[in-house]
Amino acid sequence: MPGQTGFFFKFLKLAGPFWRSEHQVRICRRTLNLLILTVLQIVIAVMITQWSAALFDALEQRNMPGLMTQVRDLGLIFVASMLVTVLHLKIKRDLQISWRAWLTAHVIGRWMNKGHHYQIAQILTVGHDNPDGRIAEDIRIATDEAVNLCYTLFYSLLLLASFTQILWTLSGTVMLDFGGMRLPIYGHLVWLALLYAALASMLGWWAGRPLTLTTNAMQTVEANFRFGLVKARENAQAISVHNREAHEKKRFLSLFQDINGIYDLQTRAWEHIILFSSGYAVLSMALPILITAPRFILGSITLGALMQSVQAFQQMAAALSWPVNNMPVIAQWHASVDRVLGLVEALNDLEQQQDVCPEPSTELK
Repeated sequence: MPGQTGFFFKFLKLAGPFWRSEHQVRICRRTLNLLILTVLQIVIAVMITQWSAALFDALEQRNMPGLMTQVRDLGLIFVASMLVTVLHLKIKRDLQISWRAWLTAHVIGRWMNKGHHYQIAQILTVGHDNPDGRIAEDIRIATDEAVNLCYTLFYSLLLLASFTQILWTLSGTVMLDFGGMRLPIYGHLVWLALLYAALASMLGWWAGRPLTLTTNAMQTVEANFRFGLVKARENAQAISVHNREAHEKKRFLSLFQDINGIYDLQTRAWEHIILFSSGYAVLSMALPILITAPRFILGSITLGALMQSVQAFQQMAAALSWPVNNMPVIAQWHASVDRVLGLVEALNDLEQQQDVCPEPSTELK
């Protein structure tokens, strides 16, 4: 398997030429549209917090005309959110399938060239096993999740920039007394959100470290099991003629036992993640309310400002928690990219041995 050094560089060197292919104008247009729609999603998220503040202020004031205004505004936000979300999904999936199609054609073009498919099958190792699974499944995960991770990271950065400003404004100034000395604290909710998310991220990474290793191992043993079944189907006649059914059943059960062992390890890793995530979700809901409630009780802020502060705190904490929230996806994506790179490096070795440098296909299907 490829080493960790230069992991992202190797992946970009392999998959990056997609953005410079013959269809780069259409690809760049899709990417730009995706970025614009992501910005619009952030705009809608900000509008929802503003709408929530106005709604609760109207309820607190028992203002019926204000309530009707919020009902009208909700309809506009509702329609805009649906349109942006659907368009975003369509463009994102178009980009994902285009990237997968290009990379699949690129790898298959090298695999099915000058007998490489046969040669790799004869030198099965951990780095070369199950090329069909790596092409069919791991390329899909490598491209799909790369787009998803880039999108969610960009969305989280925009979310952080937008709601940090909102939360700072809503925090106001809190005065702390230290033996007669009054110390002003500006933007206290922002600092609490940063501290909260930092602690949660560290705990989350610590709790989820085993998941990365078990995810990689699970994908390998699952692929081995599928490959064993495929080989048996291809050699069905020979197995039947030589009465090898009992041997094959024993081999299948042995391969599945490997899955069972890794599955148990992965379950324990997931238990740590679920324990952390469930507690984190409950605390994220209650903490901002408990922190902001005293200012509301003292009359320093309105009910609308209280609810907007809570939502802004949650949005900011969610943005800062991107590494924790995406840990399982990152683990799966990393494992699949490793497997694709393993196959590509095997093909590179064969081409170097043959002193052949075929031109990679850049066709976008």
